[in-house]
Amino acid sequence: MKALALILAVAFFVLGMLYGLGKINFLTASGGAHEHHVSHLIILWFLALLCLIWFRFQSQPATRR
Repeated sequence: MKALALILAVAFFVLGMLYGLGKINFLTASGGAHEHHVSHLIILWFLALLCLIWFRFQSQPATRR
């Protein structure tokens, strides 16, 4: 599950960067016909942050001493 959390974090961050730069427009109903909303960028980065928190708090396997 740690790998999934890290992959999702990177994917959301990259999607946010591409959306912010105007390279992708599928997050809006009208596509490239209108301006980009900063809220979409913030939501994608917030999801990336949540995935990094999920990655950090994954439990480690128990070790016996």
